[in-house]
Amino acid sequence: MKKFLPFLVLVVAVLLIGVATYNLKHKQDISNVSDNQEYGVHFVKTKLALPEFKLHDLFDEQKEFSKKDLLGKYSIVNFFASWCATCRAEHGVLLRLQSENIANIYGVAWHDISANTKSYLEKSGNPFTKVAVDSSGVFNKLGGIDAIPETWIVNPQGVVVARFRGNLQDFSIDEIKEIINKN
Repeated sequence: MKKFLPFLVLVVAVLLIGVATYNLKHKQDISNVSDNQEYGVHFVKTKLALPEFKLHDLFDEQKEFSKKDLLGKYSIVNFFASWCATCRAEHGVLLRLQSENIANIYGVAWHDISANTKSYLEKSGNPFTKVAVDSSGVFNKLGGIDAIPETWIVNPQGVVVARFRGNLQDFSIDEIKEIINKN
């Protein structure tokens, strides 16, 4: 019996880890997902009513980016940083999205140094209608942003109706068009 005791302890430990991992996986981000339905491949349906917020504009600190910018039309909000490799990978998609003029695209420079963000956008092209600086993590609290890139689709009433965590790809443009046309 003593020979089987270490094996039994190992089996119990593996089972506990499995149950804990399963529970964590199923608790992630379902608090703001409506019906837990997905749009297309990437975007997850959500209903996150944005409260009032104000962030400084990257290129003019006298101007602000706020909820008012997002009202009255569909908007796309992309959280990015100059230091983020996956953000750089999706940049071409954002430029194509801008050229298709589907909706205004707003950028939120997340935990980045403003000079680096400006340099990055000047070299790579700026797909954004306006770029806000979120160096203090305002959107960590408002929307649970904990990693980038992340993209939100916001309806004319200022409600996030879809979100995608990860880098946009070419087919994301069609998904975004479909989401905006469905709502």
